[in-house]
Amino acid sequence: MPSPVSLFFSDFADERGRVDYYWPRLRSLDVPVPRTTFVALEPTDDGYQWDTDAILAFMRDNDLHRAFVRTQFKAATVRLREGSFVSRPDPETVDRTVESLLNQNDEQGWPHGGGLVVREWLDLDFCRFPTHSCHPSVRFFVDGGEVIGRTPCETTGSVADTSVVDSMVCAGRYDYLEPLLHDASFATPRRYAERIAAAFDEATWGVDFVLDTRGDWYCAEFNFNGVYWNRREERWWDMCGQGDFEPFGPTELHSAALWDVRPESADGSSDRWW
Repeated sequence: MPSPVSLFFSDFADERGRVDYYWPRLRSLDVPVPRTTFVALEPTDDGYQWDTDAILAFMRDNDLHRAFVRTQFKAATVRLREGSFVSRPDPETVDRTVESLLNQNDEQGWPHGGGLVVREWLDLDFCRFPTHSCHPSVRFFVDGGEVIGRTPCETTGSVADTSVVDSMVCAGRYDYLEPLLHDASFATPRRYAERIAAAFDEATWGVDFVLDTRGDWYCAEFNFNGVYWNRREERWWDMCGQGDFEPFGPTELHSAALWDVRPESADGSSDRWW
């Protein structure tokens, strides 16, 4: 039985969901992370302004031919490759990608947080189909200094874990990656998650890890594990996706405490869905 998750009332503008909230501490830990830089995002009368040259300089200085871009709060929410994948280091490609990122997230009502986060594009191409995004990944839930669970949920033994990792990549996988998939398990990211939990004991997060095609696990992002009021559904929802850990997520575990509770701002006066 997992340890109970804490209950934090929040919303998607919470600073604990920003990359620059957790990044200084995360990068100081013995946990692999993608090379990353931050670029200011300024609102203007007709949109937003960002420093394209700073993004290109980061790519040049790190010898990157591709890059990943997101806001402080979210990657592109609808068409990921169009809005978060900088396919080559030229100004037109950078600006087209950032414009798509901001347009997509504006349409979905997500905050930007006044900044872009630019990082190396990790090679997660485990299969030959360019439209697929199947790759091994795991989300660990940390709370109060402990790892309290994960999705996909715990299985019995390392062989079972290996089977779960293997099932995350479709039949179009590259043959040369079969040995890597056969040997992969969640033991390594679990060790990293324990280090993160100890350093971030003030609240609760879902911490994401991805496996690249060299066999290295990286911490990709944090997701604040609070609850928010969904104005459209008129009920509390988890801020962080729980996957098959949902029975132990905050809205399920604290359903009695949340019963008949509404936030003061739930009067419908806002255009936001959260």
